[in-house]
Formats: sequence, C-alpha cells, structure tokens
Amino acid sequence: MEVAFSSDAEIEQWWRAVLVLEHSSNAVRLDRLNNGGAVLFNHDRNAHIAVVESARVDADGKGRAVVRFGRGKHADEKFTDVKDGILRHISVGFEVHELKLVEVREDDTDVYRATDWEPYEISFVTIPLDPSVGVGRGRGGAPETETLPNMEERTMPNTGTIVSGGGAPQVVDEQAVREQAMQAERDRANTILTLGRQYSAPEDAEKFVRDNKTPEEFQSFLLKELDGRSKKPTPDEKNDAVGLSEQEVQRYSVVKVLRCLDPNNAHSKAVREAAALELEASEAAARRMGREATGIVIPPEVLRAPVLRTYSTSNAAAPHGGNLVSTDLLAGSFIEMLRKRTLLMQYGTQLAGLVGNVGIPKQLSGATGYVVGEDEDVPGSDGDFGQLNLTPTTVGALAEVTRRLLMQSSLDVEALIRFDLAKAVGLKIDQLGFYGTGVNEPLGIKNISGVNAVPFATSGKPTFAELVQMESEIAADDADVDNMAYIVNAKTRGHAKTTPKFANTEATIWEPGNTINGYNAGVTNQVAAADAFFGNFADLIIGMWGGLELTLDPYTHSAKGRLRIVAMQDVDIAARRAESFCVGTTA
Repeated sequence: MEVAFSSDAEIEQWWRAVLVLEHSSNAVRLDRLNNGGAVLFNHDRNAHIAVVESARVDADGKGRAVVRFGRGKHADEKFTDVKDGILRHISVGFEVHELKLVEVREDDTDVYRATDWEPYEISFVTIPLDPSVGVGRGRGGAPETETLPNMEERTMPNTGTIVSGGGAPQVVDEQAVREQAMQAERDRANTILTLGRQYSAPEDAEKFVRDNKTPEEFQSFLLKELDGRSKKPTPDEKNDAVGLSEQEVQRYSVVKVLRCLDPNNAHSKAVREAAALELEASEAAARRMGREATGIVIPPEVLRAPVLRTYSTSNAAAPHGGNLVSTDLLAGSFIEMLRKRTLLMQYGTQLAGLVGNVGIPKQLSGATGYVVGEDEDVPGSDGDFGQLNLTPTTVGALAEVTRRLLMQSSLDVEALIRFDLAKAVGLKIDQLGFYGTGVNEPLGIKNISGVNAVPFATSGKPTFAELVQMESEIAADDADVDNMAYIVNAKTRGHAKTTPKFANTEATIWEPGNTINGYNAGVTNQVAAADAFFGNFADLIIGMWGGLELTLDPYTHSAKGRLRIVAMQDVDIAARRAESFCVGTTA
C-alpha cells in the first residue's frame, strides 16, 4: 500500500514560527525508513502496526512510501479500518539536522527551511493536521506532518537530536516533548486569561494568547492600560459608574450638593428638589461602594467628566435686551485637576475606577543565568513573582467656602469649588505617598522597608555628590531606568538653584529645564525641607475607588460665614519594588 507522508507545505509551529521541509534529494535522509522504518498508530511506539518497504521523494515535492501491515490482532484491526476507509490520514515523525531562517514576516513570524531532515516513522492518525493527506493520495494530495524541534536559535544544526559522547544521535522522546509543550501552552493561556478576567480585559487577554505573548508581557500591558484609565475613560472604567447619562453628568452640580449639606437648608424643600438628581445619584454611588455614606457621594463619572464654565455677551439686537449665554469646556475633569495638584499622581501609576481589593503582580526576583558545558541541561530558573495588594483606605481633606459663594449659580463657581477640592485631596495623597505610616493609612515611600537611603551632611542643603549618590544606590540594585526623577521641597530647590555643582564653576545643581543631573525634578512642600526623594515613580501604584464623598462642617468657622467641606476619597498607595526608590535626609 502506498501513502504520501510529507510535503513542502508550511507547518505552523506553536512557538510562533513556520517550518518548511525541503524535498530535494540532498535534503531528506531516507535510510532509516528504507531500513524497515516503523509504521505506527497515532505516533504510539507501542502500537507498531506496519513496516516501510520503500520510501522516496518525488519530483512534485512529496515524500511517499510503500508500507506492509503486520498479521497481529491490532495491526489487522487497523488494516481493516484502512481498507474500509475509516483510518485514512497520515503523519510523519522526523528529526531536523539543519535549519535556515529564510524569512521574517511583518507579524514577526519566523519562517525556517529544514535543509537536512530525516523521517524516522510514519503514523496512521485519527485527527490529522491536514485531512487531505493519507492513504491513496497520489501526486495531488497535501501531506500532514508533525514536529516539535527546539528552535531557540536562528541557525540550528542537529535540532531534534541529543548527541552524547560523539556517538550516534539519540532520538528525542518527541511524545514527551509534545506533552510538555502542550502543558506549557495551557499554563501560559490560562494565566493570561485569568488575569484578563480579574482586570476586566478578557478581549485583550485573548489577543495576547493568540499572539503567543507571555504572561509577563500581559502584566506589563495591564499596568499601562490601567494607568490610562485615569487619563481617559474606558469601557472597563465605567464598571464603577452609576448609570448617569451624558446630559445628567453635565447637569450635576457640586454646589447643589453643598447646599443640601448646609444645616440651614435642612428643611428647604426647594433646595432638595433642585438637587433631586444629585441626591439620587449619591445613593446609587454609595450602593456601588458597598457601604453607607455619611455625606453625599459624587459619582465617579461626574469626577471624570470635564467641568463646564460660562461666559456671556450682550446682544443689543435681541428683543427685550436679551443676552446670549455660551458654554465652554474647562480643560480638565476633577480627576485631571487632581492629577495636576498631586505630584505623585503625575509621576506614579494611577489606577482609577477600582472595585474591591486588587492584586497587582510584581517580580520579587529575576531568572538566573548559568554557564553550561556541551550536552548539559540548563537548570530551570523562573523569576519569583509575588502580588502587591491594594486595599481601599479613606483619605480625608478639608476645603472652605463662604455661604455667599454657595448662593451663586455660576458654573465658574462650580469649577472653582471642584478645583479647591482636588487641591485638598491631592495634597493629602502626596503627603501620604511620601510619609504614610501604614496604620489606617497607606504606607509612604520613606517608611517602606528596603528603600535605599543616603545621609545629607546639612539639613535641606544636599550637595551635588550626595544627590548623585542617590542615583548610584538605585543603580546598584539594578533598578535604574531612564524616566526616574527627583522630588524635593521648595527650599531645597532654592538651595540647588544657587549652589554650584563643583568649586570654581558656574553650573548649579538645579539645571535649566528643571532637572538635576539630567533627571526631571519636581517640587512639593509635602516633602519635608530636610528630605529629598529619587526613583522610578512609575513603580508607585496609586489606586482609587468609587466616588468622592462630601460632608459639611458649618460650625467651626460659622462666625466668619465660612463652611468647611470634608472630602473623603478611597485610595491606596503601594510600591511594586522598594529598590526603585531612594530617600535622602539628614543623618
């Protein structure tokens, strides 16, 4: 019986490559097949059902063989299935002795040509890769082939074999390799898909699986994607929304909320009716947060929406001296204003719109490299990964308004109040990010175990050498990256602007363009005058949950006619890697 067992058709490999078997007389070693090569069932070496009588490569670029079945029970059963047309598909097992990279396609797929390969068994299979190959296929059939050579290099002689002590090649246990590869692929896909479900990115996860990306690549993508949620609303981010329409979001007024919170308006039906939308949305936002609010909660979609302001121009031609009122967009939402007022949110990675506790993958240690001799296995050394847990902690901040201001209905007043609230919350987040104790509040950078430290000889007046030493400490931990930055107090900036880097030079520590030694330098008075911070602030994760809760204190400054606003936002701050930061302070 003659079968077609191979061709020069492209074979897709699981490691994102394509293999083409060259079918020239010099490329195919047929000695093993022509020396009574085995014919198996489903590549099972314990299911030997026939023998190869002869094998050849034809001019049409296909390998063909004449096979003879055995007389045993199992062989007879399979021969009957072949004659009855039930078992008709063919596959080949082979070794690749030499590969050449012939093409790299636009999708980064490598195309290899096997210029020296050796078939060592032919199998009748139940589930083929190519159903057009098998018994009775003449010169028009396209064969099916299966292989799992190890393609770690671009030029690979002896791929698929193990050479020991200069002796003859020993055939790799291809079934074991195939099973290991399949298990590794299942693990890879499951890890990515699980992360996709956890972080509301199932479609992205499926794409990473299809593109043969690693879980580590997907983790990096997730961090960038989640950080982008704070800058631009995404479908995933709307999971914490309460369902307000675009028009309702634009109508929402923080001023109306504060009027409702004023005890002087407690019995005012008109005030509550005017704020009906705000009160209903607050109840829905509180339910989404999973707790009972003590004040009024501003929904997340309102915080993400641009703030409106108005300007008016008189129209003398209008009947009855009417005015035309236009509306203009203010550059930014509450979240964007908060970012501008919060230095750590500008430099760090912000995850907004979170629901429940969140785990962020972090690498505890990298993989290890080894030097190995010829014919030695490389020891397994996976990187050690852990999880950074974010748990919502309520941050409170204070802002003040006058009763007269709340009586105004101008959208400029609305924008002003939101700006003041963003400033108050932002300053508190900065303070906690630097100095939080971790007791009922986030743990700040200075109090994180393992953070690098450099002593300053003079409080608030670091030398150029001391600041550079902060860079060196991080570099020694292999944690330095290009986008690191300094953050200092305003007084430290003043010192740096007037202090030369070295004696007898005019170049100051604080460089043109607001840099120190080429790195960006930020300023906030939330940093103590004696301290300076340096590091990769992208490794500082700032998580934000739900809406902004407001309560009103009408009593503290009642004699001055002022109302104190207490703004509460659920946040958490955590560092993915302590070695990414260095704190300079007076010893």
